[in-house]
Amino acid sequence: MTKRFGACARRGFAAAAVLASGLAAAADFPVSGTLTFNGNAGVLPDGGVFGPSAYAPDSGAIASGRFTFPQATATFSSGIGPVLVTYRLGQSDTSSGQVEADGAAALTPASMRLEILAVSVGGFPLDVGTCTFEPIAVALAGTASAAGLDLADDGFVIPPVAAGSCGGFADQINAAIAGSDNRIEVHLAGDFTPPADGDLVFADGFDPAPGR
Repeated sequence: MTKRFGACARRGFAAAAVLASGLAAAADFPVSGTLTFNGNAGVLPDGGVFGPSAYAPDSGAIASGRFTFPQATATFSSGIGPVLVTYRLGQSDTSSGQVEADGAAALTPASMRLEILAVSVGGFPLDVGTCTFEPIAVALAGTASAAGLDLADDGFVIPPVAAGSCGGFADQINAAIAGSDNRIEVHLAGDFTPPADGDLVFADGFDPAPGR
């Protein structure tokens, strides 16, 4: 009973601590890392952020924020030559999170969207029109420290776009991008020092004293 109450109370205080922090404490945490589409690995574009968010070190609560990345390019091999894709990755909703006393950390699942902005094959551009993969459910978990958050999700699914979309090149683009051979690793720069374990605070504060 004591431990269950302690855990619930700590989570309640965590949410209150973040709300009390206010927008003045909000920040955009710089994001770096790697991204694998359908087995093709690449580096996340420079300039990515998670925010505006805030971290409450006393409770370990991470306030809601959103991943935002500038547009970038990736190259894939194909039977008719190299494929150069210009894309933009972003988050449609927001995620909050929690850092535990042992350093384990996780964000609530994120709904990501991958917009294909331009495609060229062997140097020849293709008109792909509107071409968006969504929703892409990503559940990031890992560890936290004073150096930042290191989170990953391995095997998330990129759903295929509908037939006839992407300027009529849906089949070819799906073959290059859609599927489950995907991995994302992110590093959020910032001080995410884990909180002290506060469960013992409630041991004497809420249990009846022996003999009562």
